[in-house]
Amino acid sequence: MSDVGSPSVTVDSPALEAALDSVMEGSAGISMLLVSTADGRAIAHRSRNKLDPRRLSAMSNSFLTLGETLSRELGLATADYVTMSTAQGSMVLVRVDADRPYTLAALGHSDTSLAILLYAARDAAARIKSLL
Repeated sequence: MSDVGSPSVTVDSPALEAALDSVMEGSAGISMLLVSTADGRAIAHRSRNKLDPRRLSAMSNSFLTLGETLSRELGLATADYVTMSTAQGSMVLVRVDADRPYTLAALGHSDTSLAILLYAARDAAARIKSLL
């Protein structure tokens, strides 16, 4: 597991990293957590897989933004999260409305239920909100 490096926004990086570590340790079904700015810049991540957090940050934020836009276009309330499910696992993307908007991406293993992944992602978003 590794972090991303110095973000251009002011974030309590050690506390954020500790919070992500705590979520990863407490949720065996999660294989990745990624925090990025609303414009798609990686802030911090933890992963059990070799992934490119910079590329994933841009794509994750775009996917969440598209879900939020679609929700508004349909006349619905703002989307709380969006999900993607595959045979190899699921991903949940949650908007974290701190002083500025951030995106939290959580990736679950194939044997992790979407409900458990969603609960863990929303819990993680609540934990890190005050750190951003």
